[in-house]
Amino acid sequence: MGKLDILVNNAGIARINTVEDTSSDEWGLVMDIKAKGVFLGKPKTAIPEMRKVKAGSIVNISSIAGLTGGPTSSYAASKGAVRLLTKSTAIQYASEGIRCNSVHPGVIETPMTSPIMLNTKGRTRIK
Repeated sequence: MGKLDILVNNAGIARINTVEDTSSDEWGLVMDIKAKGVFLGKPKTAIPEMRKVKAGSIVNISSIAGLTGGPTSSYAASKGAVRLLTKSTAIQYASEGIRCNSVHPGVIETPMTSPIMLNTKGRTRIK
């Protein structure tokens, strides 16, 4: 088998809740899937393989909400965590030839987000 050149890392779940509307369990679920999911995909598998060849690129999918915040508190916090995990990883492994970057797309209609896009309350919060 060949070497691992790139890892594109994404994990997702769609939720629209304010701080007041978010239970501790809901917060934990979103953080586990979005932030912890990205964490487990990276150091546990990709970095040791990339270290062997002193090269590689990790691309984590965050969100514009990870840069600006937004009306979806748990979502924005989880994507902010992905952003800062990416920066920390980039700093930690740059000397080993491993790059780590994140991209921050806006809302994209997908099967996961379409119920939110169709919901008037969700559309208002996203705008």
